[in-house]
Amino acid sequence: MTTTSAKHTAYPPFRPFLAHVADVTPLSAHFTRITFEGPDLRHVRRTGYDQRIKLVLPLADDPHWERSPLLAADCVERGTWWDVWRALPADRRNVIRTYTLRTAAADGRVCIEFVTHEGAGPAGAFAMTARPGDAVVLIAPDDRAETYGGGIDFHPGVAGNVLLAGDETAAPAILGIIGSLAETQWDGSITALLEVPESGDVIAAPEYERLDIEWLPRNGSARGTRLVRAVEAYADAHPRSFVTRWRRTGDSPAPVYSETDVDRELLWETTGDGLPRIGNTSRLATGSNGFYAWVAGEAAVVRDVRRVLLRDHGLDRRRAAFMGYWRAGKIEI
Repeated sequence: MTTTSAKHTAYPPFRPFLAHVADVTPLSAHFTRITFEGPDLRHVRRTGYDQRIKLVLPLADDPHWERSPLLAADCVERGTWWDVWRALPADRRNVIRTYTLRTAAADGRVCIEFVTHEGAGPAGAFAMTARPGDAVVLIAPDDRAETYGGGIDFHPGVAGNVLLAGDETAAPAILGIIGSLAETQWDGSITALLEVPESGDVIAAPEYERLDIEWLPRNGSARGTRLVRAVEAYADAHPRSFVTRWRRTGDSPAPVYSETDVDRELLWETTGDGLPRIGNTSRLATGSNGFYAWVAGEAAVVRDVRRVLLRDHGLDRRRAAFMGYWRAGKIEI
């Protein structure tokens, strides 16, 4: 079907792309990488870092996309996919889930890394059964758009010391951030703490000279226990990282600590918008430690890590991002 207009010159920041499975690569017991291809995917913006996109699954009774209103020319050209999807009858709404765009290549191949496990939801089940040729729709940034459409929440500014912490659902984003920082020749230090289901889930990380990465397999222990303890140990070992030395005269005081009820509210606190502005650490003012923390994963675990950093160790809320990627027992789009 036709998805673009020859006369169309303005492109939406985010829009639907038809994608077909090209390759399925098991990375570990609980990680699977799926490579998608398609002629239009060469236009997916290669922003890197923790870039989020939407995965739209086919209807169970109609795996074909020829008649989907999400791929109608007007929807693609205007980027009105959300309104179009919401207007559909409830039983005709495709399942939508959020994932990290792990890689995007100029040849029109993009990769997403999935967490798979027994009893997985629709997206995890798709990853476990996907075969070459299977079709999905990706809602992703278009590199021809004049404006940036969002989806990145890694904003360290001029920080030269970065802490990345999360569970397996945050692993693709954390590895993407590491890879992007390495590509920009950033010269700061990274500590990455990654809790995964079991010891066999340690997967390859991008090479970076000043990277200290610790994999934390649960191996049957309660979710979040190892990650919270690792963050506590890090904070205890680096007390100077949490001292705010760069505050200038006239700056507002640090926000007062409060907690989010993750059973009622979305835990999503970030420090900026737009594309990351990565500062070289050589530009830091004398005496500045430039610390920044990025934390993502199951919301209750993120809440507990946030408590350790902000309440127990006094980190300024404006020097961290906390994102509840999912909530146990709840469906998230």
